[in-house]
Amino acid sequence: MSQPLRISNPVVALLAIMLFATASIAQPITGWRGDGTGKYPAADPPIAWSQTSTAIKGLRYSIEKTPADAGAAMADGVIRQWLILGPMPGTKGQPEDDATPEESAADPQAGDKWGDKTWTKADLDTAWLDFNKLLPKRENDEVVAYAFTRVFAPAAGKFRLNFTAIAGGRLYINGQKPKSMGAHMLIDLAKGWNRILLRIAPADTDWYAVPVIHAAGKCDYERSGIAWRTSLPAVHPGFYGGGMGVGSPVIVGDNIYLLSEPHDLICLSKADGKLLWIRRASFFEAATDADQKDPAYADAKTLTGKIDSINASVIAGTASPAHLEEKGKLEAQLQKQMKQVNRATFSPGPIPDVGNSGLTPATDGKFIYAFFTDGLSASFTLDGQIRWIRVDPHAAVEHGFSSSPVLAEGKFIVFMRDLMAFDAATGKPLWRTPLVAETGFNPGAWFHGSLISADIGGQKVIATGNGAIVRVSDGKLIGNGLKPTYQSVSSPIIDGRQLLTISNAMDLSIRTLPVAITDPLPLKPREIPIDLKAFPKHYLPWHLASPLVHEGLAYLLNNAGILTVIDLQTTQVIYQRMLDLDPFQGHNEGASRGIGISPILAGGHIYLLGNNGACVVIEPGRVFKQMAKNKLESIVMLNHWSERQERFIANPVPEGNRLYLRGEEFLYCLGGK
Repeated sequence: MSQPLRISNPVVALLAIMLFATASIAQPITGWRGDGTGKYPAADPPIAWSQTSTAIKGLRYSIEKTPADAGAAMADGVIRQWLILGPMPGTKGQPEDDATPEESAADPQAGDKWGDKTWTKADLDTAWLDFNKLLPKRENDEVVAYAFTRVFAPAAGKFRLNFTAIAGGRLYINGQKPKSMGAHMLIDLAKGWNRILLRIAPADTDWYAVPVIHAAGKCDYERSGIAWRTSLPAVHPGFYGGGMGVGSPVIVGDNIYLLSEPHDLICLSKADGKLLWIRRASFFEAATDADQKDPAYADAKTLTGKIDSINASVIAGTASPAHLEEKGKLEAQLQKQMKQVNRATFSPGPIPDVGNSGLTPATDGKFIYAFFTDGLSASFTLDGQIRWIRVDPHAAVEHGFSSSPVLAEGKFIVFMRDLMAFDAATGKPLWRTPLVAETGFNPGAWFHGSLISADIGGQKVIATGNGAIVRVSDGKLIGNGLKPTYQSVSSPIIDGRQLLTISNAMDLSIRTLPVAITDPLPLKPREIPIDLKAFPKHYLPWHLASPLVHEGLAYLLNNAGILTVIDLQTTQVIYQRMLDLDPFQGHNEGASRGIGISPILAGGHIYLLGNNGACVVIEPGRVFKQMAKNKLESIVMLNHWSERQERFIANPVPEGNRLYLRGEEFLYCLGGK
């Protein structure tokens, strides 16, 4: 059931129709990943930048018993040299396990014996300790691996360790376990050299650990190549749920626009990152005249006044963490209050993994178009006036709705269970095409990826993550050709006439679009299996990120940081490589449970970003050539139980000589000032 369309300002709406008819065709339409390809030929952003805490800057590692001024620096928090030993008889153990006397006293050198095993040196290219490659093949799962190194700290202090291990593991520092083992555990390093020992059990097939160290608490940072960074108001006080900064910004003229939890459009100055304004587009703004007559609406209005006051303090730069926490509570109260106003329309399901605002808006250069995952669609003028707003609720699905919208042929097109098109000038519904069942928490052919538009013989079509191709003019489903999918996460892309889709997150499907549109479209996919068995995985080796295609090669990055390069003509894999992206994976991390940022091409380079602040820049081509590794160390939710290294999920946006990158708390402008 759709909420009747609300036109916030009829004069603005009339002007919008006139402007759209005369100007929008000439304006570049941008949204998710720019035009959807991830290629930015006019941009030339930097390839090097850094943000490193002084605490991490002072750390060094070595497997040798060395003087205080020796050892290798680890500005990215990665220890690249270990002594390893195993397989040793043992079990997974429990979090409360103390070190055994042998573990507590462990202080080996290369070549030393422990039982019948020998400590051997392992030099790493990444943070991954993959024991399936580093140790002899195990005969059963009742074994453990040990990894040992030494870390020098110039002063005693607390640090935050991101720790990924598929079957769990134990960490001992100077013979002692941390107060609490966990994915973002707090550890204590003593002044001088510290003995670090890991005990890791295997899973059925995988056997690894990925430890990455960051600072803890309030930090001083050394920065390079960062023009500005701006704190955004909706970082989530927890690991799961909204506020992760999933949606990318769009740029129009001198301003940057992005969505923020739960229903805000934020505008910033491109020059210096200054917050200019915050506009809300919630159920309150979507209320019809009839809704506003309900007695509960008056209480909702009181809540919006309090929220607006906090938003004003955010813009003024005077908001405290307590203010932001209060804003979140008030927003939740507003949702409940609007449910009392109109239960049929204002009753959203559980908050999706990406939050309500975890999508990228679209723009035609004249207006901003936003879609929120609880069914709200809205259009804004560039100064933040709502032109129109509507609600089209759908039954919730597992992990929630997460498809960014698209503009095509004067239509604003969104996906929940149905693909829906609205007149971009007025918000009037034009057509509605069911793509998955209307009920069921896990309907068949359900997908999470964003929408893209393509041109077939001068007519626009929309391609979706489950393979559907829908004609924009009338919403007719005219093609598919893919095997049934289930929760595909990556978005399809168009390169010339080739439509690429990663089906079921494992295989690459290539369909060639015809030169003229027909009904149905003659589509015969070529399926290219992506074999990742040689690499470790967490749960599944999914591709959350979408492909990048350049000069006949497709670049695919999976959730563990494995890059696969495929020749699209021969369908052969050119190379695969584990990238140095410091990945962090955990089941309770919501949309940040693995690497999901899609590669981009700008300035002749490919940018591949992890979810932990790292970025590897490579040259395109048939041979891997790394140009730079960059790291943004940033501790967020200070002094909260969920304090952590900032997570990164949004696709970067290059423009000119700058690269705009959104984390869960900060928007970064990388490049010259």
